[in-house]
Amino acid sequence: MSLDRLIEQHRMRVRAAQNGPAIFGPTLDAVRELGFNRAAIVHAQWFVRPRQNLLFLHNFDEWGDIFVARGYYRHDPALLTSQRTHRPFTWTEMREEMPPGPMPARILSEAGRHGLRVGLTVPVSVPGEPAGCCTFATDASELPPPSFCRAAAWIADEAFYAARRLHGYPVPIEATEVPHVSARLLECLHWAVIGRTDAQIAIIMGLKITTVRSYMRDLRQMFGVCSRVELARAAQRAGFIGLDDTIPY
Repeated sequence: MSLDRLIEQHRMRVRAAQNGPAIFGPTLDAVRELGFNRAAIVHAQWFVRPRQNLLFLHNFDEWGDIFVARGYYRHDPALLTSQRTHRPFTWTEMREEMPPGPMPARILSEAGRHGLRVGLTVPVSVPGEPAGCCTFATDASELPPPSFCRAAAWIADEAFYAARRLHGYPVPIEATEVPHVSARLLECLHWAVIGRTDAQIAIIMGLKITTVRSYMRDLRQMFGVCSRVELARAAQRAGFIGLDDTIPY
């Protein structure tokens, strides 16, 4: 089967799927054609607080149980690297930039003994949603050819897209259109998102506190929310706030 045909067949099957196994099964079938025999579709947050709307689909068997029971997700180089890049990466590339310390190397060595010797990880990050990734691995000594890895990355994208749909993502934005936010309101929003109070924002922006309260009321109305937390999430989903905007400096 040609790579294009394999990708298209997988896309049609997963987009028609109505549950997790109906997504994972065709995905595993497709990547097996490419030379991988292990797969996982995960939200990193699942390991900290498992919930129904978070993903953890895999066929890692015993290694999956060990990975969770021993808390390896805290140090796993594939999970950590997937949160620092937007592009697919091989585990060979990952090793070159692996975090220091014995744990990442130990995790990779132990994974290898359970049949995950080499692999490809595809990060998936959507604003306002938990970060995730798709990982494909094999017990072979080398990865499949580059063209097969590129096909696997496309398959990962389709699989995660379909899985997100079944798990309630993307979260719908209630407003029918993105609100117009002036530069002044956007500055106020930024300070609110990083935890500044109305009084602190008034000092920073040189405004009366009543003006800041008016700005915050206007922002909540624009995004159709009732609280600061809801405002931050709605603004992030609409693209007004990025991760770097939430970090105080």
